[in-house]
Parts: sequence; structure tokens; C-alpha cells
Amino acid sequence: MNDDLDVSVPHGVDQNIKMDILGMIHLAQNPFEIIYHIAKYLEETSAEAGYADIVKDNIRSVYGLALGNKMLLQDELQEVIERGKRIKEAYDTGDFSDEEKKRIEFAVVLHRKHAERLRAQIHMEEIEKNENY
Repeated sequence: MNDDLDVSVPHGVDQNIKMDILGMIHLAQNPFEIIYHIAKYLEETSAEAGYADIVKDNIRSVYGLALGNKMLLQDELQEVIERGKRIKEAYDTGDFSDEEKKRIEFAVVLHRKHAERLRAQIHMEEIEKNENY
């Protein structure tokens, strides 16, 4: 048993996150969202800025891109599309040098290609799912 436990705080200092986790489970929320919620909590309590984003990126890479989780792929696709729109809008409305415009245009093209790749992967996951039933 740990003699250093502070029993003056009911249920421990992490009671809120524990209740959040149980609430999210009872609401049948996606397990990836629960993990991300915990990562955000850990980021706040550890003062490690960016930790939650690292967790999210890793979840998307492993479970989305590598393992083909359709929901994560669609989530990634939506973010790529939105980010691409913002970059394109900046390109169209901003006052940039020719060199800056080339770099921004390159980013627009890469976002478009990444979105196409994600759409194709989502489509393949849908085909595989239908073939398995």
C-alpha cells in the first residue's frame, strides 16, 4: 500500500477525469475520442503542450491510415479538406511574393492529392467491408 496517498481529497485528485471516462463509456462514445480526451487532460496536467495532438496524429496514422478505420480516415479527410480550403483562400486573397505563391500553391496541390488518397482509401475500406458480409 502507498503511504503517500492524500486521503483528504475524496476519491483522489483525478476524480473528474475518472468520471469523464465512465460517462463517455456509458454514452458509448468512440474509444478513440476517449483516448484523446484523456490525452488532453494529461497535456493540461503535465504542462506538455502538444501532447494531445501527438496522440491524435498517432491514432490516425496507426488506426486510420495503417489499419483503415473508416471513421478516422473520414475525420482526417475532413481536416485536410478544411485546411486546404484555408490555404487556397489565403493564396487567392493574400499579398505574397512570387516565391511565396509557389510554396503556397504547392501546399494546395499536396492537400488536394492527400484528400484524393484518403478518399480512395475510404472507398477501398468500404469495398472490403461489403465483401466480408
